[in-house]
Amino acid sequence: MFGRKSKNKVKGIPVARDEFLKAKPVRHPESKWEENEKGLHVKIPRKRTFLFSFFSKFLPLVRERRVLLDEQGEFVWSLCDGEHQIKEIAKKLSERYKMRVSDAEAALDLYFVQLSKQNLVGFVLPESAKKRYHKKFDTKEKQKMK
Repeated sequence: MFGRKSKNKVKGIPVARDEFLKAKPVRHPESKWEENEKGLHVKIPRKRTFLFSFFSKFLPLVRERRVLLDEQGEFVWSLCDGEHQIKEIAKKLSERYKMRVSDAEAALDLYFVQLSKQNLVGFVLPESAKKRYHKKFDTKEKQKMK
């Protein structure tokens, strides 16, 4: 199970499962959040594109995206500080919600894919993945320049 490549990717480059579990999730630097009776609301500013700027002069457009996190999502969000590895978060999640660590890892895999697609979190990769990523990225850049 752990020897296989995961479906996790960093800009199209596969990340091995053990590297994924060593990654440290980090919240978007411009994100803000507030809690109420419904749960935790995470707010992130929308990108300012030309069309957004143009239409915002005529229409009352929402300047931020909001995402509502449930209890488990709120717990995971609190640990996305760049200090905790995903495997540590999975262990804490399994202890708190009485589940197997492997189930928590699988749930986090899917959850972090969703959060990263919404640009709410990024990841600090372990050194082994960083080296491979930069090597692959440098190769792609050189090919584009030709």
